[in-house]
Amino acid sequence: MKTADCTMPVPVHRLLDAVRRGDSAAFAELFGAEGAVDDWGRVFTGRDQVRGWSDREFLGLNGRLTVHQGKRQPPVLTVTISTDGGYNGPSTLAFTLSPDGEHIDRMVMAD
Repeated sequence: MKTADCTMPVPVHRLLDAVRRGDSAAFAELFGAEGAVDDWGRVFTGRDQVRGWSDREFLGLNGRLTVHQGKRQPPVLTVTISTDGGYNGPSTLAFTLSPDGEHIDRMVMAD
């Protein structure tokens, strides 16, 4: 996937695809074994916690994302989005990938 500003790395592209499909299992599997979601300071570490968070607060509430812009400043990819289901409104997701680029180490939500 490409935004006007950057090409999304494969794990982020797959995460956005899992969100579109509402696939919580696929979403969680994209995180490394110690991967984490930082939801405005609440940190969920490991695939089980990430999936539990998603089931309770994101995909389990039919959460969806619309990507508006991406900006890559290694090692972080920042994506400007809008959401609905669960939290509604604009937000920014900052992704850090694993050293091998195969998984997401951290996804941080902020504005």
